[in-house]
Amino acid sequence: MFESLQGQVVVVVGASSGMGFATAAAAHAAGARVTIVARTLKRLETARASLGGDVGIAALDAADADAVEALFAGFDHVDHVASFTGEQPVGTAGETTHDQYQRALDARVWSARNLCAAAAPKMPATGSFTFCSGVSAWRPRPGRAAGAAATAAIESYARGMAVELAPRRVNTICPGAFDTPVLDRAFGERKLEALQPYLSTLPAGRLGKPDELAHAALFLMTNGYVTGTVLHVDGGSLLI
Repeated sequence: MFESLQGQVVVVVGASSGMGFATAAAAHAAGARVTIVARTLKRLETARASLGGDVGIAALDAADADAVEALFAGFDHVDHVASFTGEQPVGTAGETTHDQYQRALDARVWSARNLCAAAAPKMPATGSFTFCSGVSAWRPRPGRAAGAAATAAIESYARGMAVELAPRRVNTICPGAFDTPVLDRAFGERKLEALQPYLSTLPAGRLGKPDELAHAALFLMTNGYVTGTVLHVDGGSLLI
């Protein structure tokens, strides 16, 4: 389905689990030479064991500009970069702190800036960047304004980069609720029970599967005429 990734170099950030891991796995299965990036070396090693020994790993925080620059200094070229970093602070305006807002923006926007600055000089005209936002950018909830600000900001930043880095393409995926370790940690064994009131109103009627998000990411990598767009993969959550 994605033969055009054969032999291409793909870097996936935030790839030790969840949507990032699924995207790395899909790119690897499509013949790409994949490097996965995350902050924790042990989790990266576990992910690589699942993907295959030919997958590269790099333990770093994408918000660290020097670390990102050093990573891409080791590449002759890179075809596609996909990033799934993000933080979602919880709290009202009076409860959230400057540090929480800064971390949320760093995790998405400053990290994206670092990736664009370091990777674009190594990227051919046919290359692409794919970033990740979230439905909070479109449907914010009480106590989630910091995360909503960051997810909205990355969509705007990606549009700016689509113009600045053209003809390289820059897009954003806006995911809804996906069945990932993040939800496991948040809800534990009561995950489906806790989420059922929300899922019952969702047109898709269920959580998304990480593979479904990965298919969207590979579409954005391989479709040469899509740039500056936000691709909603949310089970219809914007309709409710």
